[in-house]
Amino acid sequence: MICQDCLNQSKTQVAFYCRSCGKAQEYPICDNCKVERKYEDIQVFTYYYYIQDAIKQLKFNKIKPLAKDLGLLIKDDIQDYLRKNKIQNILYIPISKNVQKERGFNHLKEILKYAVPSFLVKDYIVKHRETAFQMQLNKEDRFKNLKDAFSLTVDSIKGNTLVFDDILTTGATLLEIYNLIKDKTDGKIYAYVIARG
Repeated sequence: MICQDCLNQSKTQVAFYCRSCGKAQEYPICDNCKVERKYEDIQVFTYYYYIQDAIKQLKFNKIKPLAKDLGLLIKDDIQDYLRKNKIQNILYIPISKNVQKERGFNHLKEILKYAVPSFLVKDYIVKHRETAFQMQLNKEDRFKNLKDAFSLTVDSIKGNTLVFDDILTTGATLLEIYNLIKDKTDGKIYAYVIARG
């Protein structure tokens, strides 16, 4: 479980990144996104390393009660973000069938159970091939690793959409999902990430 001191400090650090693609940098929009905007906005909840550790414990050591802790931790912040941006769909990053079988749950879907209204969460994305864990790869290989690894289960998505992920490092996962859905929606695309890596 996450101790109270860690919870109290979880929102005290500021992450510097491009709010359109997630690239680590000092300014809110990188030069590439000034030319071609991607996400309407990317919100990172915290930069605090204890929260990153809790996410990894949930994912890799299967400490499932941490999903409730993390969900309740971000609940007020993410719900404010949903209201402000009139979000109608929340899409979480899926895991492969093999990982689902081995772990028994998608940690992002579990976190969302405690953070947002269930009717907003949509199972519109599937991961149709196995990939290496992103944390094991360098920046260039992270983008190659996820290329064409996901697909949509619907032909179109109505309204503003929020993509939900756990840790933002290079932005490779968010970019792959953005490219997957950008031509399939009539609304704006946002992202919400719990921690910055």
